[in-house]
Amino acid sequence: MKKLLFIFLLVLFILSCKDNSEKTIKDNTDDKETAQDTVPTVTGKFIFTEEDAILRGDDFIYNVEIDSLSRVLAKQVEAYKTDDFEMIPVKVKGKLKQSPRQTGIERNIELKEIVAILADSTINKRQE
Repeated sequence: MKKLLFIFLLVLFILSCKDNSEKTIKDNTDDKETAQDTVPTVTGKFIFTEEDAILRGDDFIYNVEIDSLSRVLAKQVEAYKTDDFEMIPVKVKGKLKQSPRQTGIERNIELKEIVAILADSTINKRQE
């Protein structure tokens, strides 16, 4: 009887260990998938000058790091501008960082993806 109980407990122990390892692997893959999707989507008004790029929302102002993607966004919003200092509404995904510069704006955003330009194309006066 003791041998039967020992074999039963051994089989139960082996089966329970196997299930835990599979759950651990599944949990780790779920964390990796959500980590990639945690880049925040930000909607605000964008302006690009030769020295700076700014993204301003209702309750935030971010310095935009000038790189190839911010220059692409600047070229895309250029068609919607009526003057050089007009801010065009956009929706972008980006990584938020603390600003290393002493400009009064505490946060930077490094653009990762241009989601949409939210300007009304019928207002575009440059193409008329």
